[in-house]
Amino acid sequence: MSELFESPPLQRHFLYKTRDIEAVHAYVADILCPHKVEVSGSGKLSQDAVVHHAALPNGGLMYLVYGTEIRVDVSQLGFFLLELPLSGASTTYCGNGSVLSEPGQAVVAGPYQQFASEWTVDCSKLLIKIESNALENYLSTLLGRRQIRALDFEMQVDLTAGGSRSLLRTLRWILQELDQPDSLLNSAPLGGQQYQRMLMWSLLHSQPNNYSEELAARQATQVPHYVVQIQRYIQQHYAESISLEQLVEHANVSERTLLEGFKRFHDVSPMKLLKLTRLDYVHLALKEADPSVSNVTDIALAAGFSQLGKFSVEYKERFGESPSETLKF
Repeated sequence: MSELFESPPLQRHFLYKTRDIEAVHAYVADILCPHKVEVSGSGKLSQDAVVHHAALPNGGLMYLVYGTEIRVDVSQLGFFLLELPLSGASTTYCGNGSVLSEPGQAVVAGPYQQFASEWTVDCSKLLIKIESNALENYLSTLLGRRQIRALDFEMQVDLTAGGSRSLLRTLRWILQELDQPDSLLNSAPLGGQQYQRMLMWSLLHSQPNNYSEELAARQATQVPHYVVQIQRYIQQHYAESISLEQLVEHANVSERTLLEGFKRFHDVSPMKLLKLTRLDYVHLALKEADPSVSNVTDIALAAGFSQLGKFSVEYKERFGESPSETLKF
């Protein structure tokens, strides 16, 4: 194991150990996405393949060892993938770019291009999957506007330099928390949304991307206290019946001041932010719900929605699928 981690991560989330490459292929495809694998040499594993996996609300973390020299090909990932080799070496191809990485280095692959990865026989990796709509919706919230172009990161990540060290510390902390028997990440899955946001925030601010300059400019601007106060209030009370008048009273500023503050720093009104927060909650709750015992109506009503027809239209506009499709996924 590399100096990044003293032992293989996600010990409490052991999933599989085998020398059957087809079994490993099936497990990884089920967790990440369909893909092709090409094994060098005899096709047999020279050591055990190992899979550890912990889910996040919109993605997950995986410790993976193939146990042989292998190539993985995907026509299009459909999500953001952060690869951290913990031993051995790997070459990742994404679109027209390629990166050779070893322990201390990492790779960010985007969702919109062809992807391939070649592993040496002694390679082990920590893989972090983040769904593209979750990361890009979070980015739009940070930027204070709804419309953004496709997010694109520089591929190569030096975990020993600059802000990437902060990203690595965030990852270590989340992994340590996941391996604690009393972790809220394990006992209260909705709490994982906060951990995921911390991870997304670290990735967006530490790794150069096509929004880095805009994010840095936003960080340098002081957000008014009443905007932060109402943001926090919405996060805590989104399921309740809330009016603009109540938010104005809680902020202790004029309605015009509150609206102008939100327009400047979020490009949406407080009531629009409330609606987006409710939609995000429903999306997460539907993904985690059991369709045999839960239904869209109950989850939407619990989040504060009352006009279910309008809710369904707005949900599909934000997430690209109907609420019932999310529940059945």
